[in-house]
Amino acid sequence: MEASSVGVVGVGMMGGSIALAALRAGYKVFLYDRLGSEKLAGPKFRTASVVNDLTELVSKSRLIILATPIGALAPIGKALHGLVNSDHVVSDVASVKRPIAEDLAEALRGRCEYVPAHPMAGSEKSGPESARDDLFTGAVTFLCPELASRAAGVLVTGFWEKLGTRVVLVSVTAHDQLVAAMSHLPHLIAALLVRHVAATNRAALNLCGPGFRDATRIASGAPELWADILLSNADTLQEHLRSFKKELEETMTLLAKKDAKKLQALLDDAKENRDRLSP
Repeated sequence: MEASSVGVVGVGMMGGSIALAALRAGYKVFLYDRLGSEKLAGPKFRTASVVNDLTELVSKSRLIILATPIGALAPIGKALHGLVNSDHVVSDVASVKRPIAEDLAEALRGRCEYVPAHPMAGSEKSGPESARDDLFTGAVTFLCPELASRAAGVLVTGFWEKLGTRVVLVSVTAHDQLVAAMSHLPHLIAALLVRHVAATNRAALNLCGPGFRDATRIASGAPELWADILLSNADTLQEHLRSFKKELEETMTLLAKKDAKKLQALLDDAKENRDRLSP
């Protein structure tokens, strides 16, 4: 196997984008999707090699990236146990790390290195037809190499840097705390906002402007995938929900008291922090 060979397991929007970005970066890419290779037969993936099973993918790939839904990762880890060896490095791109990292680390222990990763990039669209080779350009990728060797961490770091991301090293626990606040909570709030408007005044959905569309875009993400993500990080997400509930209650008090000064201070603070976000 070549040092620059990458195998991607699970070729939806995320896995497909990893494949396209890796091809653009000069990697030799092998693809496997249990739903069949026919959906990868189009021109988009013509320069990648589609394989028929994990055995073939492992035999040709140095770095193996698991891009399946969360629920499929543990079984794939067990299937890889008898196939990988010390020449391989396995990584994943799951949105939640603690439960996944525990399962995969156990499955691969004594067989090969495992480095959890999570690129902070995505789309409300799904499927390989939505894959883009520039999805990761300028994004942050979290890497949790606490259980891996330095060499394995360097290999995975180099891969994500070549795909155009800035790599940030964090622990598994810190990762789940961060994404609960800046990814999982916003997704759930967006879903609740759409649901609230639909339940109270459905006609408003046909009349809304770009503000509502921008604020709720992520609610169009695949529900089955997001239910899996939210439940996998439920304890940490509930902590943030309780804190957010307190913010809502305090804001309701400001509105009841018609406290313009404190309400504007709240909005000023939000604007200042929002304007600090990277473009």
